[in-house]
Amino acid sequence: MERIHILWEQIVQEDDKEAFAELYNLFIDDLYRYGSKLSPDEGMVKDSIQEVFLDLYDKRKKSNITRNLRLYLIVALKRVLIRKLQKYRRLEKRQINDVDMFDVQYSFEEQYMEEEASNMVLEKVRRIITGLPAKQKEIIYLRFNLSLEYAEISSMLGISVESVRKQVYRAIKSVRESIDYPDLLLLFFLSYNTNGSPHTA
Repeated sequence: MERIHILWEQIVQEDDKEAFAELYNLFIDDLYRYGSKLSPDEGMVKDSIQEVFLDLYDKRKKSNITRNLRLYLIVALKRVLIRKLQKYRRLEKRQINDVDMFDVQYSFEEQYMEEEASNMVLEKVRRIITGLPAKQKEIIYLRFNLSLEYAEISSMLGISVESVRKQVYRAIKSVRESIDYPDLLLLFFLSYNTNGSPHTA
């Protein structure tokens, strides 16, 4: 976070293009992976990310952006993609609901693969997570893949922190009740969680 703050100060105060390029490289992978969960169109995702960063540069003098740059970029990307998907789907006379967007198959293997674990168990966990409600699946992705805080997810999705915690707890419970390998479950859900395990309250 300290490096991000330094880069942002250089961008705002000095219009430092190299600092902006470094900032772009710090976030591009997470943004692309997240965007790919919202739209399978690779070109649309890449164009949307470019649009987000161009807009960020144009608005670099606005102080409110610096509060949480990572969250700002994720939210901005989601808004851009929703707008584009609504535009395309309007031609099909279909209304898109942003809550239901996050319905692309969740890839368990993207960030974690235990060599000793049974492939059948991994596949079962992946199927369970893929089958979760779209909103719950997005919360899980934001929490464990992007390591967002509960408060950040709450702000992004417009729901209470308590609701976020409950959704995470329910997802873990759903998987736990369906597999016979609690150690694998623990590794999957907590390997990227450095801020404590989910709570039920």
